[in-house]
Amino acid sequence: MGNLINSTTLIPLIPLVTSLFILILLASFNRTLNRLTKPVTALVALSILSSALISSFDYFKKIEGELVLSEFLKFFEDKNLVIHLNLVNEKIIIFFSLIMIFIIGISFYKLPRKKGYVSLMISLGLISSSMMLSILIIDFSALI
Repeated sequence: MGNLINSTTLIPLIPLVTSLFILILLASFNRTLNRLTKPVTALVALSILSSALISSFDYFKKIEGELVLSEFLKFFEDKNLVIHLNLVNEKIIIFFSLIMIFIIGISFYKLPRKKGYVSLMISLGLISSSMMLSILIIDFSALI
């Protein structure tokens, strides 16, 4: 059970790493990557979808617990950062992920894929990652 709780750190990390990877590629190959809008959209959407699948797996297996981040990150030794994994947080992450995938889908079909589209996808991935992390840090079950 401890390993499954440790795997929940992947929920916000997958979109973050994917977005940072695309950002590095955009900085390196600006002209080429601005033309590759379909693969960039697919990568960002798949990263958010994989986070939603991990969260739904945790939800259906009813995995609950807390993970203290200060044990893993030496930068936060004096802070008390805890990831709260409970059924309410998992539902919120699944719902938020589906909304973000819907927004990415609408952006893909409605927006012109000119300069700035790849930057939009990167920012949507970073926003998703930060929102998932903030959802995991806040204990919503205590608020209900």
